[in-house]
Amino acid sequence: MLVSGTSPYTALNSEKDSNDGQQPTNQQQNEMTEADKTTTNAKKIKEMAPRSEVWNHFTKVLDGGVLSKATCNYCKSELACVAKRNGTSSLLKHLTSCKKNPHRVNDDKQPTLQATPNTADTSKCSLTTWRFDQDKLKDALAEMVIMDELPFSFVEKPGFRRFVAKACPRFNVPSRRTVTRDCVRIHYREKVKLKKFLKESCERVCLTTDTWTSSQKQNFMCVTAHFVDSEWILHKWIIGFFLVRGHKGEDIGKDLKKCLVEWGIDKVFSVTVDNASPNDGAVNYIKRIMNSANASIGRGEYMHMRCAAHIMNLIVTDGLKELDISVKRVRAAVKFIKNSPARITKFKKCAELEKLTRKGFLSLDVCTGWNSTYLMLKAAATYEKVFVRYEEEDPYFAIELNSDKMPGVREPEDWDNASKMAEFLEHFYKLTLRVSASNHCTSHIFFHQIADIIVLLRAWCGSGDFLRRDMGERMIDKYNKYWGDHKSFNILIFVAVALDPRYKLSNYIKIATFEMFGDINGDEVWTKMNATLNNLFKEYVKLYGPSEHEIQPDDAPDFEESSCKSLMSSLIAKKMRMNDCGIGISPCKSELEKYLTEDNEANIRKFNILEWWKVNSSRFPVLSRLARDVLAFPISMVASESAFSIGGRILDDF
Repeated sequence: MLVSGTSPYTALNSEKDSNDGQQPTNQQQNEMTEADKTTTNAKKIKEMAPRSEVWNHFTKVLDGGVLSKATCNYCKSELACVAKRNGTSSLLKHLTSCKKNPHRVNDDKQPTLQATPNTADTSKCSLTTWRFDQDKLKDALAEMVIMDELPFSFVEKPGFRRFVAKACPRFNVPSRRTVTRDCVRIHYREKVKLKKFLKESCERVCLTTDTWTSSQKQNFMCVTAHFVDSEWILHKWIIGFFLVRGHKGEDIGKDLKKCLVEWGIDKVFSVTVDNASPNDGAVNYIKRIMNSANASIGRGEYMHMRCAAHIMNLIVTDGLKELDISVKRVRAAVKFIKNSPARITKFKKCAELEKLTRKGFLSLDVCTGWNSTYLMLKAAATYEKVFVRYEEEDPYFAIELNSDKMPGVREPEDWDNASKMAEFLEHFYKLTLRVSASNHCTSHIFFHQIADIIVLLRAWCGSGDFLRRDMGERMIDKYNKYWGDHKSFNILIFVAVALDPRYKLSNYIKIATFEMFGDINGDEVWTKMNATLNNLFKEYVKLYGPSEHEIQPDDAPDFEESSCKSLMSSLIAKKMRMNDCGIGISPCKSELEKYLTEDNEANIRKFNILEWWKVNSSRFPVLSRLARDVLAFPISMVASESAFSIGGRILDDF
């Protein structure tokens, strides 16, 4: 109880004073002990480490000891990250959008813009979208190995892998074994596509084939298919490259048949081969197979086509059998210069003193390749003055060339003879390049090429120069063996020029034929050319022409039209037939007759014969089918021969 007369404040103070001298109770002691333990444990607990991985990319910014902002380690941007308001969500979003973040991973589903070069014109490019795709990049790598003929081990080269790591770090470069499997897979995939394309867009194919023996004494065979598709585009596809049992004609024919069966090709228009005797047996075997299946044209009479480039090589080689001493001296001089880098340097300095600037340099020929002899003579003739200066500065030049086994130092007339031979060989060199092309049609130009050859050879045979006359006489004998006898060559090469709308069967072709073969043989060739063209057209009319029930005479009534018009047409036709004046309906001209009677096209340099037939195919539906097959056959087998090796490509390394 409170004593009366005392205030509450006084009473409380007196109670507190009375307790100061007393011990705390048990409850008070327990409360004090728990508080002390909590304080002690709090001191022992360490500061908690950051749990988010985002702090590996950000630096904390403290404001008065409290975390308020964070700085990006890559772009140095500051973002708020107060614990109760922002947290680390904003930091994570920034990492995914930071352009300087090397660890940023793009979304595979989100394409990016990219400038893609134009395949036709590399100077131009188009803006397209790009999305990372491991499988597509693997296919592109395999296609690069195939197109550039790279070894499979190329993908394991450290330099290539380092480049890929910089250009596309996300691409996992496969091993050589994986690339090998990818190349085989692409081969089978493209093979299925080509089979489908052949079935849909190709009626007949023209083949070129060649065999080759490797250094391991293994026999290989290459088969190339040529055809013009429905869009009038010329195609060339290697459909076979395989080991064969031997070079016998029967074996070659069976392997060729096996290749055709594998590709589902049952119609062959022509087979172009070289003049080896086994090839005759191979073509005869294919001819029998096609005739038994009624799949040949003209019972296979025009199937065998001899390689024009090979015959050209035989003609020129026969003319150069006994090389003139001048050519041997030029070859020895070129060989002396090219045998030492020091001599080459000195020779180039002499060329600079003579003020001769030329991109090309001396080239040494291969004795068995006349085309390389032409290139050697052409290059050496331009350096005639340089050789004279070099001989004055290098005494060993004359000493070595005048030794026992050498032909001697060249003389002034040697350069004159070499220039004449280079001039002569230039015609054959350019002609061989033209007939060996595979990117455009060559069958329709062959007539003009052999016509130019015979004119050139006859001019050289009548020349007053002994060298030209001797070479011309030897070469014209070889020419007559293959192209002079009108019964031995394939008349189809003359029919092809008739399907050229610039010439057709014009007086130019007729006169040229008589000039090439003379009056008697020329008349036979001209008659045979006309007969062959007409027979081929009649055969194609039977194969692709409209049936009889699809053709209605002009005077027959058409009941699908109005009856008045049909009856009137019939009445007029009847009156015209019965007219006393002899007026009648002239029979319709065939497509071939219409084609031959029309005016010839202008003979311009860049005339595209396939484009012309594409535009006029609606006017000549049957004749255009004949033109597609005739224009497709190649007159050279270089397309097959060049598939074996770069070193074996006689005409051009590329």
